[in-house]
Amino acid sequence: MTTEKIAFQDPFRKKKLVHRESKRVLVHFLLFTLIGAILLGAGIFGRGELKKIITSSSSTVRQQVLTYKLDAVVNDMRSTVLRTLDIQENDKDKNNQKIITNLVSNSFRTNLQEMLINQEPADTIALYIVDTMTARATQRLSGSDEAVQTLKARVEETLAAERDDLIAEAAMMVNGAEESINSADGTRAALKDINPKPDNYFFIYYSRLLLLIGGIVLAFGLFCGAVHFFAPQEMREKTAAYLEPLDYLLPFFFGVVVFTLYPMVRVFIMAFQERYKLTGEFVGWGFGNFRDVLFGINTKFPQALGNTFIYVLLTVPISVALSIILAYLLNQKIKLRALFQTAYFLPMVTSAVAVGMVWKFMFNGDYGIINWLLNQFGVDKIAWLTKPQYSMSVMVIYGIWDSLPFTIILMISGLQNIDEHFYTVAKVDGAKSKRIFFRITIPLLAPTIGLVLIINSISAFKVYNSVIVLFSGYPGPMYNMYTVVYYIYEMINSSLEYGRAAAASLVLFAVILAFTMVQRFIQRKWTYD
Repeated sequence: MTTEKIAFQDPFRKKKLVHRESKRVLVHFLLFTLIGAILLGAGIFGRGELKKIITSSSSTVRQQVLTYKLDAVVNDMRSTVLRTLDIQENDKDKNNQKIITNLVSNSFRTNLQEMLINQEPADTIALYIVDTMTARATQRLSGSDEAVQTLKARVEETLAAERDDLIAEAAMMVNGAEESINSADGTRAALKDINPKPDNYFFIYYSRLLLLIGGIVLAFGLFCGAVHFFAPQEMREKTAAYLEPLDYLLPFFFGVVVFTLYPMVRVFIMAFQERYKLTGEFVGWGFGNFRDVLFGINTKFPQALGNTFIYVLLTVPISVALSIILAYLLNQKIKLRALFQTAYFLPMVTSAVAVGMVWKFMFNGDYGIINWLLNQFGVDKIAWLTKPQYSMSVMVIYGIWDSLPFTIILMISGLQNIDEHFYTVAKVDGAKSKRIFFRITIPLLAPTIGLVLIINSISAFKVYNSVIVLFSGYPGPMYNMYTVVYYIYEMINSSLEYGRAAAASLVLFAVILAFTMVQRFIQRKWTYD
């Protein structure tokens, strides 16, 4: 009889295990109930503070929220007027542009704030906004210069023709601002951008999250309590058996939810929120972000997608073919084999920025080593980094070199898993090295090759570091080397178009998924005679 069976036949041992399992459920009940109640109370407190701000017309914080919403309306309307006038495209006189674009004054904002506080009708406020901006756009253009008079006439004619549409759009903006001011979500989002922050800002801003998490945690704690106090012994034992591994997985699960699952869901939602801002505000739901990304005026995404496809189609096959050859050679029984393997793997543990800077110097048109080597064969100097026609070549060369270390390691691992008996039998039958390579090595290495093709394709579709390092932070010498990830970065960092960036991310995800599925389908059709 084994020790394990003896232990479980011991009544004292069994009683001790049952007590420990019951204690585990009780501890979960007390801990999660306490934490859930605290979080739920914090959320209720924050929601109550937020309600006070909304209902208190004399609150200083509410006045700040009104001012913030007012600024948003004024700035959006100012952009609409300027877009109507087409100032940036048609007017070359910078002085006149500056005069026209200065459509807002402090007194104008003050009057608007009073109108909002006094709850004037939206149409009245919209009329005041449009008429005041129209008057300022024309009155500030003075002088006898013919160009000024022509510009003034065009401004007056355009604004007069578009007046009704501008008023309707302004009214819609005002209505949206008023609804947002009187809603919990709108006020909560506005609090993020006002200074100084109100007391208990953390509980106010994160009240919904606290309520959600608190409710879930409290419900779980109450469930454990119900099991401990009312469930039969068998169910308590099963519950404790489930809780033990969950206790170990909980930190990891928390990290996955916070840093992986939530960002994925949030990006998907943002992609359908048009003109999304970090404050949580957006114009509406729809496919506008996708339309702007794929078909918008002056959008760089089609160019970025084309460049990325070319980069993938050139880099991945060449790097995989080279890695197979190099891995095959490194797997042979040669002297200093470990040293050569380490040398090929070394670039992988080197800083990408440092390596990129080295390659940048190597590609230098005047004193780079690549041009020096080409010069030994009579080739003239090539402006690798400054001529657009060489930009893709630079990216592909660097991309192949950069992907080799990891790919070679995987190939060597695949080669070392091939049974030596296959090679022994082939040599006994008189097979040549070339035939052995193509008839034994490649077919048995096919699963590893398929894995490497998928991994390298995904990595190549996300190319970004090499663009930044090789071209000094710009997408090529003539902005000709946009990649999809660089486009997403520019939308976030420069244009502040978070919805478009999210839409572009989803398009990239769809492209990678489709490309991977095609690869998987082709790999299933691989046959060897």
